[in-house]
Amino acid sequence: MKKIFIALVSFVVLASTVKAQDTFYPGWYFGLQGGANYTTSNYWNMGHFKHITPNAALNLGYDFTPVFGLRGTLSGPIANFPEGNGAHRFNYGQLGLDATIDIINIFKYGPKRIVNPYLFLGGAVYDRFKVEDVANKIGVGVRGGLGVNFRLSDLVTLGLELQDNMLGNQFNTKDDNRIFAGGVLNWKKPFQWDDNFAALAGLKFNIGANAKRKAAIASAAAAEAAALEAARAAEKAAAERAAAEKLAAEKAAAEKAAAEKLAAEKAAAEAAAAKAAAEKAAAEARASVENVYFDLNKSVIKKAESVKVDNVVALMNKYPEAVVTVTGYADKQTGTAKRNMTLSQQRAERVAKALTDAGISADRITVKYVGDTEQVSSVREENRVAVCVTR
Repeated sequence: MKKIFIALVSFVVLASTVKAQDTFYPGWYFGLQGGANYTTSNYWNMGHFKHITPNAALNLGYDFTPVFGLRGTLSGPIANFPEGNGAHRFNYGQLGLDATIDIINIFKYGPKRIVNPYLFLGGAVYDRFKVEDVANKIGVGVRGGLGVNFRLSDLVTLGLELQDNMLGNQFNTKDDNRIFAGGVLNWKKPFQWDDNFAALAGLKFNIGANAKRKAAIASAAAAEAAALEAARAAEKAAAERAAAEKLAAEKAAAEKAAAEKLAAEKAAAEAAAAKAAAEKAAAEARASVENVYFDLNKSVIKKAESVKVDNVVALMNKYPEAVVTVTGYADKQTGTAKRNMTLSQQRAERVAKALTDAGISADRITVKYVGDTEQVSSVREENRVAVCVTR
């Protein structure tokens, strides 16, 4: 899920970067052009191509929209004026201000388009410098033309341009009252100007727009880096938060388990203590010793002693878990050891039988006999006994 989130952020920011590259950015540019010009005159035939002279131009412009811009241009420096059947060259400088229109961008802006034709229209001021007997002449005119820009990069464009500088009629002549293209059409010039045609090629450097584009791309890249860093930070924070929550949950679970174990152990200990106390209390409650005495050399329970047997029976009925041990004894001072062992056995068994006859289960009764090997009292008569120990 986190990787998907980072991928989405990267896609959005990449789209912003592409948009920054494809967006139009108004800005300054300058250009250098070189080529040739051809000046027509009513003094010579247009076919005299010997009047071609070199031409150069320096441009500084600003593109306001993908379609419209303005540029200032400084051009020159050589043109011809007629002298007899020949031509003499003179120096001139021309300042122009043009409005430029990108033809294809009228319909759709394409920042990566390779070929972009354009039109321009503007005005010009020229200064013809004195050469031989031709006086200085300052004049004005209009200019227009078309060109094609070939995109080399975001910064550099190669341009080809054709110009018609329609300047004052005395730009390169002494007399403006001659026919236009004499000997061919024999028309007087309907308008009094000299055409200075120029064909130029050069480079255009898109300084301002390229700087803005680079800044926008850098900003988009910075935004991308910031967004990715924020996404990574969010992912790291989420991971740390999840780890902390997991650790807290594990700690809480461990503490709960320890508390539950401690409580269980405490409860078990308390229950065991309570059980032990109950068992002890029950044992103490049911603990009893009854001595059933017999006559000399006898194993018959006397009537007076049967009450003791009844006491044992009552106690064992009250406590179903109680058991009884019946141990038979004999007086060492009387009889032989063999006879006394038999007599002690008979006495213990006679009491056990009385208990079973009273309904006490035999598995709750343990019978033991020791003859005269053990004496329970220093009084002879008290050793002729069956001792019932109930617990």
